[in-house]
Amino acid sequence: MTDSEPARPEGAALHTVHALAAAQVILASPPNRWDSVAATRFRMGKVDISLPALHVPAFGVNYGQHMQLERTLNGRRQTASAVAGHLSILPPDAETRWMFDQPGDVALVFLNGELFARAIEEGANRASRSVEIVPRFVIRDLVLERIAHRLLKEISEPGSAGCLVAEELAQELAAHLIFSHSNFNPRRVQRAPTMAPSKLKRAEEFILSNLSRGPSLLDIAGAAGMSLFHFAKAFKRASGQTPHQYVIRQRLLRARALLHNPRLPIRQIAKSIGLTHSHFTAVFTRHMGMTPSKFRDVLRS
Repeated sequence: MTDSEPARPEGAALHTVHALAAAQVILASPPNRWDSVAATRFRMGKVDISLPALHVPAFGVNYGQHMQLERTLNGRRQTASAVAGHLSILPPDAETRWMFDQPGDVALVFLNGELFARAIEEGANRASRSVEIVPRFVIRDLVLERIAHRLLKEISEPGSAGCLVAEELAQELAAHLIFSHSNFNPRRVQRAPTMAPSKLKRAEEFILSNLSRGPSLLDIAGAAGMSLFHFAKAFKRASGQTPHQYVIRQRLLRARALLHNPRLPIRQIAKSIGLTHSHFTAVFTRHMGMTPSKFRDVLRS
C-alpha cells in the first residue's frame, strides 16, 4: 500500500481512535507495510472519549499507572480500577464511551476483519457471521498482553522480518479471540493442525529461495498449499520452529557460509539474505555472541 491509497480498515480504526482521543502518539505501526494488524501506543489528550463502531476486532492495554475508568456500552455503564497490564476488548459493531480520571498511557491493537473472518471459517468451521467477539472490560489476559508488547517491539525496533512477525501475531490473535473471547463454544477440543512432509518441504524450499526478499506468511502458506490460518501452527508442529524463527535460522546459516569468503563485503552478505547491514549485525551478534566482523576474524586466525 502507498501513501496515496486508502487506509485498510484496521489502519482507519487506528486513525479514528487517535483523532477522537487527541492522542499524543508514542508508537504507531507502519501503514504501508503491515496488512493484517495495526498497533499503537499513545497518551490520551482527552479523558472523555466516545468511539463509533470500529468494525474490526480490537483491544487496549493499560501501559500507565493505576486509573479509574468507566465504559458505557449499549446504555449500560461499568466502572473499574485498572493497573498496568489490565486490558479491555472493544466491541467491533457497537459505539462505546470511555471516561477516565486522568489521561492514560495505552496500547491498542486492531486486527484485520477479513483475516478474522477467514480464521473463524477455517479454524472453527463456522460461518463468520455466527461468531461474535464478547466485549471484555478490565481483565487480565497474558496472551493478549504479550501480543501487544511484541507488536510494539516490532514498531520500535523495525527489521526486515517485522512483517512476518506481525502476520504470525495476527494469526495467533485471531485464534485466541475466537477460542477465548467469543460466543464460539466447541464441544470437543480442536485437533491440532498437521502438515504432510511434502508440504513442509515445499514451504522450506520456498523460504530458502526467497530469503533475500523476506517472504510473507501468505506466500509461504501458498507455496505449501495450505490455508493461512492452519499453516503457522502446522509448520511449528512439524518443524519445531515458527516460520519467523526458521527464516532467521536459514538467514544465519547462509550468512555464516558467505562469511568464509573474505572478498565478500559484509554489507553485501546482509543484502543477499534480506537484511540491512545494521540489522544483520544485531541479529548475528544476538545469536552468535559476536559481530560478523569478529566471526570473520576468528576464521582467519
